[in-house]
Amino acid sequence: MDFEAVVSVNRDVVALTGEPCEYSTADGTKLSELVKEVELRADNQEFEDAVTDKAALLVFKAASGQYFRAGNKRTALVLGLVFLKKNGYTINIQDPEFVSAVDKAGMGAAGLDELYSIVRRLITKSPAERKGWEKAVNEIVESNKVFLTETGA
Repeated sequence: MDFEAVVSVNRDVVALTGEPCEYSTADGTKLSELVKEVELRADNQEFEDAVTDKAALLVFKAASGQYFRAGNKRTALVLGLVFLKKNGYTINIQDPEFVSAVDKAGMGAAGLDELYSIVRRLITKSPAERKGWEKAVNEIVESNKVFLTETGA
């Protein structure tokens, strides 16, 4: 996943509720650092463990970092699912336990370990998505449109 894909997720998510995709130059730099951190994370682990670790880090940092003016937690939910799908796994982004953990992470009330534990427990194997990031993001946002709109309201 790259910087443009992360911004695209936020743009698509906040568009559902009519909010703009806005972030400062400093937050853009932090987002680039997040993408690099996720990329370098868990390189010494087995694939399944590395995917879980990277997904949890991506979701946690996106939710807690408050990089965007609006939609950080919704963006985190979609980023987690897109990342997992691209790597042959899936998670129900509407699962109440997952949503609650992401919400808590966004408020500083949940840590990375808690989110990792929940992601580890909830992910399931699925076919890896070979389509581009943009198509995967569009499909996930569209299939969760009502949920994401209600969550943002």
